This record gives sequence, structure tokens and C-alpha cells, in this order.
Amino acid sequence: MECGPRKGVWTPATRAALAASFGAAARLRRGRPFHPAGLLFEARLRLHGTSRPWGAPFLDHRMDVYGFARFSRSLGLPPPLPDILGLALRWHQEDATADLLLATTGHTPLGRRLLRPATRWTGLYTSLFPYEAGGRRLVLGALLQRERPLPATFDALVRAADEGPILLDLAVAAPSGPWRIFGQIELTAPPMTDADLPTRFNPLLRPVPGLRPVGWLNEVRDAAYEAAQRVPDRQKKIQLR
Repeated sequence: MECGPRKGVWTPATRAALAASFGAAARLRRGRPFHPAGLLFEARLRLHGTSRPWGAPFLDHRMDVYGFARFSRSLGLPPPLPDILGLALRWHQEDATADLLLATTGHTPLGRRLLRPATRWTGLYTSLFPYEAGGRRLVLGALLQRERPLPATFDALVRAADEGPILLDLAVAAPSGPWRIFGQIELTAPPMTDADLPTRFNPLLRPVPGLRPVGWLNEVRDAAYEAAQRVPDRQKKIQLR
């Protein structure tokens, strides 16, 4: 006797429910249901690998790749209220375009599975959802480190970039293992708004070469992205001081 619904039965239902919910939210907000406004910077990813191979060029090989990064607040709550902060990356690698979505979470093996509202850009961003490379599961992360905390406002990002490149460490970990740094991200001014560079990210449509999104959550969230991105985006203006 079955104790619950099988994955093959409830995954399509979950996909349909998420698609309907995200589509309705996108229509209600007339654009992105989450992370409605963002600030973008040109990005250079300087990769050097770790002491152990992971089975993907992005994690194992020395290379420099170029693209851009977008910082955003998930719900668009006004500072100083805490919000789930997002860091979206897009770059070109091996004649392909790759997207990576990261959000603020905790640091511990349990915490990295939970979204965490924050009041500062400085902190840890993780992929939350797992990837697979070389037959093993892993999660990706980025850590923005500065001598002083950086409040989670777009003005603070602009001022930080004016002082010099914004630097983040790129890290990888097994789902319950320690973080290992495999590269750095260098973000440079001048910043751009969504009106300057309209972009919609989808890490399932544009995966990182050699990394495969895995798990049932990855199987259903692509429907949410597709439904939300069918609604034309109305760029929310950012007022910078």
C-alpha cells in the first residue's frame, strides 16, 4: 500500500501550481514577481579551482570569464527593513551563456538550505538548490567581504563601486561539507539599471557548463520562471542619490 503520492504524480501538479502562482503574481506586479528592481555591474570571474577536483570546468579550471551581475531585493521592501537579497550572474563560457542565481542564506549545512532576510549586502549568497558534477551533489555560493558592513541599499552599492571594484569570493561545497573558495568576482562601476540592460535570468534554461541542476525543486521551478517571464517586465526606476 502506498504511503503517499509518487514523485511522478505530484511533480506535474506542483509545476502547474507554481506556474499559476508565479504567473498571477507577475501580472499583479506587472513584471517580475520577485526582485523587481536591480542594480547591475560589469563582472569579471577569475577562477582558479580548489585542491580537489569537482568534475566541472567552472569549478576545476583556471580561467577568466566576463559578464555582469545584478543585485536586488526580493520583495522590494524599503530599507532599512530586512529583505532576502539576490545576486544574479550571467557570463559567457565555452561558447555558451550561463546564469547563476544566488540569494542570502545561512552559512551552516542547514542554514544554506534556508533563505535569510538581511539588512546588508555583505554576507553569504548561495544557490539554495543543488547541482551535480562528477556524480556528486554540490551547492554554490558567493561571499561579499568588506572591512565595513555595506547596508542593503542601492546607493550604498554605488558609493562602494565608486571607491573601487566590489569583490566577492566564489565558493563551492558538498551539501553538508565545508565551503571551498574556487574564484573571485570583480564588479566595476559605472552601475547600470534594468532600463539600461533589460535582463531576465533562468539558470535552468542557461545552466553552467558541466553543472546539472538536480532535485525535485529544480524540476518544478522552471515552470515558475517560464510563467513569470511571459509577462513583459516593467522596469522599476531606481532613484539614486
